[in-house]
Amino acid sequence: MCQNRGAVKRVSIVIPARNEAALIGTLLEALGPGIEEGRFEVVVVPNGCTDDTGAIARRHQVAVVELAESSKIAALNVGDGAVTGFPRFYVDGDIVLTAEQIDRLAATFDNEVLAVAPGRRLDTSRSSYLVRSYLRIWDRLPSTRSSLAGRGCYGVSAVGRERWGAFPDVIADDGFVNGRFSTDERRNVDDVTSIVRAPRDVRSLVARLRRSRRGNLELASEHAHESSNTAWLRVVAVDPRLWLDAPVYLAITLLVRCLARADQHRGRTDWTTDESTRSGA
Repeated sequence: MCQNRGAVKRVSIVIPARNEAALIGTLLEALGPGIEEGRFEVVVVPNGCTDDTGAIARRHQVAVVELAESSKIAALNVGDGAVTGFPRFYVDGDIVLTAEQIDRLAATFDNEVLAVAPGRRLDTSRSSYLVRSYLRIWDRLPSTRSSLAGRGCYGVSAVGRERWGAFPDVIADDGFVNGRFSTDERRNVDDVTSIVRAPRDVRSLVARLRRSRRGNLELASEHAHESSNTAWLRVVAVDPRLWLDAPVYLAITLLVRCLARADQHRGRTDWTTDESTRSGA
């Protein structure tokens, strides 16, 4: 049994942020008690920003390292090099978690649990009927529920962080990190919830799924993805309320699969962040 060398002195929080002026202040205010008490070491890494994300972050007693390049992976690596504490959390700049919630996530680590993420609640209040229909099935898939990915936050212990060096240049950093741990080594803490805003329309949903699937292919996790595509049948079979959603889910899944394959063959690399879920979009 490995010993968790991540004895907590200060929790480190790395926040990559691109054009998050509308939300970064809210996140940092929510983390405020931990920052003010010196329990949290926070670095915000605005990357490729054309707004005042960096200026807003500086008002909250946190370190800010700005990058001209628009790259979440570069921001993660720079942020990683600027902090020293464990456990270490990587938090997207467009979600809100409180200091208390971070504390609860940090308390989850032990000798067996090396990686954690919050539970997730999808905000579909601004989403179209077809988007909500697709997500009703997607959110119930076993692979969706067990993964660290897609929650806007994940954290690792000192031992867990030894599983990789620098973040590689991949589309899905959370998918990459999820793959470093077995199901027994990672845990989703369902009583801590991050709110993830769902896309508004099918076009935005397809763009997000297309990027995600391309990331899965890039990480050579095709087997896991295909498993999800058969698991949906079992999810639908046991819940008649989802039967009308099944054609929508299948059609969008097949479309995304075809588009991602085409992207792979073309070697597409111009992946950008989906802007459809940002405040005011």
